[in-house]
Amino acid sequence: MIDLLNMLRYKSEGTDIDFKSAQYRFNSGTEADKSELLKDILAIANSWRDGTGYILLGFKDQRPHPAEVVGIQESIDDSRIQQFVNSKVKPKLTFRYEEHLYEEKTVGIIIIPRQKRPFYLATAYGKLKSNVVYVRRGSSTDEAEPVETIAMANEDTGRGNLKIELSLLTPENEELPNSFAHTYLQFTEEFPDFVRERKPRGPFDPPEFIGLERDNSDFWREYGEYTRVNQALIALRLVLINRSGVQLSNSKLEVTVEALDSQAFQLIAGSDLPDEPEPTWNITSHLSAQEVLAKKNVKLEVDESGRTPICHIRLGSLLPGEQARSELLAILPQAPSRLLLRVRVLGGELTTPIEEEHLIETTGEVLSMDFEGYKKFFFAERAKGR
Repeated sequence: MIDLLNMLRYKSEGTDIDFKSAQYRFNSGTEADKSELLKDILAIANSWRDGTGYILLGFKDQRPHPAEVVGIQESIDDSRIQQFVNSKVKPKLTFRYEEHLYEEKTVGIIIIPRQKRPFYLATAYGKLKSNVVYVRRGSSTDEAEPVETIAMANEDTGRGNLKIELSLLTPENEELPNSFAHTYLQFTEEFPDFVRERKPRGPFDPPEFIGLERDNSDFWREYGEYTRVNQALIALRLVLINRSGVQLSNSKLEVTVEALDSQAFQLIAGSDLPDEPEPTWNITSHLSAQEVLAKKNVKLEVDESGRTPICHIRLGSLLPGEQARSELLAILPQAPSRLLLRVRVLGGELTTPIEEEHLIETTGEVLSMDFEGYKKFFFAERAKGR
């Protein structure tokens, strides 16, 4: 939400955004006071726009500069606003109200997805008339003309509830299985440094490029970790398809995993998985500018600051019929386990997240080994071509 507020405050008021420097007089307000809230919500809901509409409370418009954050002094419960608005407005209007701490001040935001219009009051209330369609034109509110109201209905014909399809795929783009058979490695000692055997140099051998290539002393330790990860890894990609007739804006996935038998596991972004180590490395090798930029622009992040790791995946806006594919996400169980994968789908047009659960079972054996045992395992796997 902080990213969204950062973006919105740099926009100018228009058909999709309205800044209010103070909270609405709702808790102890008169009908005239409360009708101001109704009018602004109706105007944004009926406006001609492509995406979600927003009313930001605690922001002072000072175009052409970013809106100033002044904060609000009084809180309003979302459930009270929902009950109030939908007891007055026809048809049922989908929206939500949230309060957040932003730049050390409390601010409010009313989020109004694009949906089938027009909206109006069946009965006059406060300063508002019945059966009048209020609409936002630029940065002001006006009464819609009858022909404009008809145009709204015609444009929105067929617009209904959002239909979102979520798929879990393997890296090979096949449906993710419900069970996996893996090997789980546990090492009983610290692996030694890697020392490569070198043959004596002859007088006719080509010269070495001193300083460009070095032995990787951590090779065995790095390869042990690489093997441990890849033997137990569950890698997946999430695909979201917008099957509805309207755009889904600012779509995002939140993924959490629960081990039902309390076994330990890790949640890892695919970009953070270890690469296959090399016994030597070249000091001239480095990431290209494109690779550095790609790492900075990763849209899949695993947050481990809370009690349970959570993966945030930003997919952006999806047009009707459009799909978005996430980067790879990896689950790394430490032993056979039953894992409950929970996914929440969020978006500007979704008043409540869509939630799905997927049960994954992992089987297999746990192998404890010292360094000599690992080397035998390593060369056996190499012989199999793994």
